Amino acid sequence: MNILYHQYGTGNDYGADHHLTNNWDPDFDYGNEYVNVYFNIDTPSYDADCSFESKEMQILWSKEASNLISSFGILEDSGYSVENGKDKRAYLYAHPQQISGIILKNDVKKIAEAVSSMKYSSLRWVNLYATVYEITDEEYEEFLTSKDTEIKQALFDACHTTRTTKYYNVFDVCRDIAGRFRLKRLGINDGTNFGSGQTIEHIMKLIDQMSAEGLLIIRENKDHEKYVRSLNKSEQKKANVDSKQISFAF
Repeated sequence: MNILYHQYGTGNDYGADHHLTNNWDPDFDYGNEYVNVYFNIDTPSYDADCSFESKEMQILWSKEASNLISSFGILEDSGYSVENGKDKRAYLYAHPQQISGIILKNDVKKIAEAVSSMKYSSLRWVNLYATVYEITDEEYEEFLTSKDTEIKQALFDACHTTRTTKYYNVFDVCRDIAGRFRLKRLGINDGTNFGSGQTIEHIMKLIDQMSAEGLLIIRENKDHEKYVRSLNKSEQKKANVDSKQISFAF
């Protein structure tokens, strides 16, 4: 069975033939890693106007897709109930153009083969995106702590301003840096799309630590919103901080 598996974010997406590369190994043992996956499908009874040719076909297709998902012990869900509930588990959402969600990497091949054998749809190819981890808050905090040196360097660089009167909003800085270091975790938003989260809170603590160490300057406005900037070159010299040694200051 010749199925194309394409992992995004690993280099050029298209080969010399201008087609998506088949760059993911479905037979490798990925342990307990999950992945954000899309099984791209064609459903002949679903037309360009985004509707089924009949209510009967809609029912038949929906039943087949639901049975396929449940046969693997996977929750049929958009991810909302997993993210907002205590039961953190694999899930798939069925649409006539894609069956998508977060599942174990080791389950991708067998589900792809099952999708390719559907009666009312045919598999086109499989897209894979971010790796997703099932780890505790404590384990994730250990991971973030192991990245503290890199995060601090990123913070110092990101908070550089051209004037001593110019500052950046602390929350905005934290959100930007969090996007570089955050691990995607099963059923946990962690401030990815809105609000705060463990990653942002960890980075905020590092900003306070760097402020106490004299590497960042924090100011608050009348509404108690925090703003931050890095020491400029003259301030670094006055504080005996060599810009070339910033990466060793931590």
